[in-house]
Amino acid sequence: MTQIKNIRISDLLKNEDIIKTETLNKNGFTSRDINQLIKEGTLEKIKQGYYIGKDGYVSDITIAANLIPMGVLCLFSAAEYYGLTTVNPSKICIALPRGMKCPTLPSNLFVKIYYMTEHHFEAGIIDVAVNGAMVRIYDIEKTICDCFKYDGEVEKGIALEMLKSYITRGNCNIQKLLGYAKILGKKKIIYPYLEALI
Repeated sequence: MTQIKNIRISDLLKNEDIIKTETLNKNGFTSRDINQLIKEGTLEKIKQGYYIGKDGYVSDITIAANLIPMGVLCLFSAAEYYGLTTVNPSKICIALPRGMKCPTLPSNLFVKIYYMTEHHFEAGIIDVAVNGAMVRIYDIEKTICDCFKYDGEVEKGIALEMLKSYITRGNCNIQKLLGYAKILGKKKIIYPYLEALI
């Protein structure tokens, strides 16, 4: 590996958590160079066409967000980000529009995909920094409503804990919360709890 290429790969790894083959190719790295970087331990292949630096830490959420760019963090993963629950999710919860195929993921990346209708999927998406990387996530109000919507996945007691946590922190947007509850068909369930808590 030439000194110029060593400097170039070092710069790429400083600026990007995950590097695609096309990015490496654009920067003058051939497939032979890439294989050499893997052998040397500079790069680690996470799946076909995607690499991370062997020495740097890249979180599973960052990897999932890069491999599923249309995905949105939801349910327990979003609730954990907002500090709404003490439940530690065993899998990264990601929403996709119904009908969209999830790309093949590495076997050691534990992800659960939730397919949503277009109207449900598009409501409440924001961008936030998680472990230094920008990811798509549902806002806090949509996250709470999703936890009531997916009552087969989220126990009622846990969804209520999240709602209480949201109310007690103040600065709540009740109208926004009820708007999402209406979109998801859960307003009749959530409204009485809100009345009791406020």
